[in-house]
Amino acid sequence: MTKFCVMIAILCALHGGLAGEVGAQESDVVTPLRELTGESLRYGIDFLFFTRLAEGTLTFKPTEQPQVYRAELVGRTLGIASWLAGDRTQTYTALMKRMQDGSLRSIESISTIRKKRWGTWHNRGKIRRFDYLRGTISEERLKDGVVSSRAEHVIPGERRPVDMLTAFYNLRIGVYGPLERGRTFLIPTFSGKGFNDIEVTVLSVAEQARHRTFPAHGLLLQAGIDPEIFETGSGRLYVWFDDRMRPGQGVIEDLIGLGDVKGYLEKESP
Repeated sequence: MTKFCVMIAILCALHGGLAGEVGAQESDVVTPLRELTGESLRYGIDFLFFTRLAEGTLTFKPTEQPQVYRAELVGRTLGIASWLAGDRTQTYTALMKRMQDGSLRSIESISTIRKKRWGTWHNRGKIRRFDYLRGTISEERLKDGVVSSRAEHVIPGERRPVDMLTAFYNLRIGVYGPLERGRTFLIPTFSGKGFNDIEVTVLSVAEQARHRTFPAHGLLLQAGIDPEIFETGSGRLYVWFDDRMRPGQGVIEDLIGLGDVKGYLEKESP
């Protein structure tokens, strides 16, 4: 239950993702940033034999600062899952700036967890700030509003790592290249495991057909991750994009203790 928000993060395929009015079978699929601005999507999450034991929302909005955007992913437990997990809410927020070359660059990422234990609310979180000029990422860990630790990480070489949500939107707008079937992308990121590349592959028609959990139309992406990060046996994430190129379904395979965890688009919020 502690990784329930990962079920939603797969819809970020990272945490990999895409949108637009073009045919999903065509190559060169990218989405202008203006089409994503104001987007608000809601997801339900199933696992084991239970349906909709969690829900999530994913939003992308401009800020008052020029060329600076805010993405937010919020997950909440529901029903029996809420009772077992202490009414848990997990939030990921990212501030990102659009650069002259059109790419998005991380400014700050914040992750928080709020849950109730023995009748008392507790909060913990992490704040990461990206300073590409100095070549560092600073990190603060918080517990119930108090900073418990600080660290600074030196960015190796000429890498330009981004947080998971910024990686997601960069993928959608084509920063790493068009979404062509059979193509693989290596996306530099930073997480609690350090600096690493997320490998995302757009499956071929034949490969997609073998995954009967997903529709035959649209595009299916597979993301390879370190199994330890999400406590999975296979380390595989799948994200399917509908004919409007919205992230419509996602599956984490073999999440320890939960089996396959599935997320699905419920509706687009007004």
